[in-house]
Amino acid sequence: MLLNALVLLASLVPAVEDRAAAFLATPPAAVAPADIAPPRFDPATRSVSNWHEQAGESLLPRSLALTARLAEDPPYVARCVRLNNGWCIKSARWPGEIGADAEGHTAFATLADGADAAASLLRRYFRDYNRRNALAIVRRWAPAECQIASTIRVGRGVATPAVSATLAPRGLGRTLRARFLASHRPGGVPRARAKALRVQPWSPLARMAGRPGARPAARVPRVAMLQPVPDIAAGIAAEPGRAGTVRGAVDPTALLDRKVPSPDRMVAESAQLPAIAAGLPLLDLRLPAPLCTGDEVRIQAYAARISGSVGLKPGDDLDLFGPDGAPRPNLAPVMLAMSAVELGTLRAGPDLVEAAIARLKPTP
Repeated sequence: MLLNALVLLASLVPAVEDRAAAFLATPPAAVAPADIAPPRFDPATRSVSNWHEQAGESLLPRSLALTARLAEDPPYVARCVRLNNGWCIKSARWPGEIGADAEGHTAFATLADGADAAASLLRRYFRDYNRRNALAIVRRWAPAECQIASTIRVGRGVATPAVSATLAPRGLGRTLRARFLASHRPGGVPRARAKALRVQPWSPLARMAGRPGARPAARVPRVAMLQPVPDIAAGIAAEPGRAGTVRGAVDPTALLDRKVPSPDRMVAESAQLPAIAAGLPLLDLRLPAPLCTGDEVRIQAYAARISGSVGLKPGDDLDLFGPDGAPRPNLAPVMLAMSAVELGTLRAGPDLVEAAIARLKPTP
């Protein structure tokens, strides 16, 4: 640990010295408020122009926040810090929103704008969506990748969540963002297309599909059938109409000649089966099944961190807002815990959170 800290400090010293010298060389009175350029979002670097100053003023711990303010690009800074987005909120035309990255994370003009959006969004979850415990909030705030994919890959004729016809005239699954998420991994890396399974013409799979094989099927010589031993069931023998059972026992290769439903028919019939969990949409079973094991562990840990900040369990009511929408005392520690999870090394300070809660407007 000490060695890593020394290596990190040695790599940051030149950049810190240069920015500190420039900062000290310019007196505060030399820069008038009217001359300060408004913050702007750079899609190439996926950062807001004033993120260094915002991080140094409002994030904790102070030592790392000061280093982030003076250094050019510290390795421990998360992408949402560069976006002035302390809770990694997705774009939704928030007040103070000036852009968004390729994955839809909002770029705010200041960290205060991001804190205001987080407090407002938590109240919407709590009151409108009735998500009152930590697990319910995290499953919608930071959903698993397979959950997003299953929402996008809903089959035809299945009811999808209601969306505005203005925002998505052709439905949620055909929006540009839905198609992008379905074809790319986190970080914007395109998904590799799975290659079709090569079936040899002489294999049993080719026979099941009804294609003739190049190699002749091996014939097993017919053997004399064993006569049943007389016992209490004397006289019971194989019926002439059930010759298929005897034929399969004598000639195993005859089982490959039986007709089976086509793969498309089996997929269509399987899609009509009831979902394992109530409320899940019918999926296209021809697509590979998503793996959510790692995401579920992440969600459980995230929820435990939130609920533990107020001494509760992931399934307990967090009691964030009252019936009239007024914030409760648990809102501040929950927001601080969520920011710590989203930003990693850095986190939002209490002053930033308390100011956002104070600015939260009452709702009818």
